[in-house]
Amino acid sequence: MKPYQVIGWTLLQTSAVTAITSTRIYHGLRPDGTVTPSINYYQVGGATRQNGMEAVTYSINCRTTNAGTARDLARVVVDLFHGSSSTGIYGYQNSSFEISRASMEMDAGLIPETEDGIFNAPVDIMIVYPSSTVS
Repeated sequence: MKPYQVIGWTLLQTSAVTAITSTRIYHGLRPDGTVTPSINYYQVGGATRQNGMEAVTYSINCRTTNAGTARDLARVVVDLFHGSSSTGIYGYQNSSFEISRASMEMDAGLIPETEDGIFNAPVDIMIVYPSSTVS
């Protein structure tokens, strides 16, 4: 499994996320005409490798027609990926993919997208995992 697949799978398996977005979660750029609320996510920059570990940052864009709902969705995402020993997906395993650490890197607030009349609440998260788990 690849890191982007783990991100998507995790979002789709989290009822607090799908209660807002249903299954409208997309890897890459948001498809034209996407119904909201939705999430699209993509890798920001390249992964870093050191001592058998890789770290990669993803931008997760939470879009809705209501500013408050966009921020609520972003908060759910932050809570999901903020890793510690008792919260988030720290130590999470899906098949052979193990996430050693997950953390929020940046919360960009709220961005009005006037051409579509929607709001985007993007958050950047970093996941760290053993290089050997990528298949």
